[in-house]
Amino acid sequence: MTLRTVLRTATLAAGACALLASAAAAQQTPKHNWKLTTYVPEGTSTYRDYIQVFIDHAHAITDGEVRIQGFGVGVIAGFADTWKAVQQGTADTAYAYPGFGLNIDPVNAIFGGFPGGMTADAMMHWVYHGDGLKIWNEFRRATTGLHSVVTGTISTEIFLHSHKKVETIDDLKGMKIRTAGAWADILKAFGATPTIIAPADIFSALERKIVDGTEFITPASNVSQGFHRIARYIILPGIHAPAGLNEVVWKAEVWDALPKSLQQRLTMAGQLAGFETYLRTGMGDIAAIEEMKKGRNEWVTLKPEFLKAVRDEGRKWAFAKAKEQSDKGNPWMQRIADSYFAFLDRWEANTEYRLK
Repeated sequence: MTLRTVLRTATLAAGACALLASAAAAQQTPKHNWKLTTYVPEGTSTYRDYIQVFIDHAHAITDGEVRIQGFGVGVIAGFADTWKAVQQGTADTAYAYPGFGLNIDPVNAIFGGFPGGMTADAMMHWVYHGDGLKIWNEFRRATTGLHSVVTGTISTEIFLHSHKKVETIDDLKGMKIRTAGAWADILKAFGATPTIIAPADIFSALERKIVDGTEFITPASNVSQGFHRIARYIILPGIHAPAGLNEVVWKAEVWDALPKSLQQRLTMAGQLAGFETYLRTGMGDIAAIEEMKKGRNEWVTLKPEFLKAVRDEGRKWAFAKAKEQSDKGNPWMQRIADSYFAFLDRWEANTEYRLK
């Protein structure tokens, strides 16, 4: 090989390396820099196991084309104003819990986790392989102008961390309970007083006995909050919230302007993050229950008649709201309640082969 050939080969190799380096640098420079707001403080277990999981998946699966900077509750918007922040442009995207949108539209209560409703297993089937996701996005676009990517599967919650013992429906009478979503309305039918409190303020409200009891998310989240250290009773199972889902939203026009391939990858990031959250928090829940069992709490298991009363009242509430909304010209509650409960009935009628 002549010197000229060697130099020429070296020059070509150097040029190729420069092109590869340039391509890599371009790939690492995000085309989309988005500010994300959410409903819990940064640094909490919920932020780590829900919001950060989605952000990490979005970064990885888009090969750096997207960069999301997450902001905890209160930095950009309040816990119930996540959708509004995106609509107004103060945030590019939001990781939202639908249950906080009950006052915007009662449909949100179904997506957030419905009292006496589907477990996570059933709900994921309805959303991802039934018509749940299709209806969810049609609803969100029609009523808010937002596009939703479903993520962050929430499993069954602890029913209550309580200063008072609850075994029967009558025991709820007169209690002041921190909650959110449809359960806030349904508790009134049982004689309790629901109190909406931002997640960051629940501990102090329970500690100061501003409320008699609280539900929040799952055992893993609750043990990190320390509710078991200040409330004597731990009451199970979480019939008020058998399962729920979160969502990440963008303005519909922003989403529609994205390349189809990027839409698909972000949707996939949401689904993968949802499953990882479900598994990660499930493992955390086991450890949390083990930890709480070391304490001096009294554990209470709700009786079957209690569970049936909640299921019956929950369905009654849903269809009453559906009629109320339909009478106002809003068809979404009826349409989504019909789909949700039809799938729930089908699931319960045809899953006797499963261990429960």
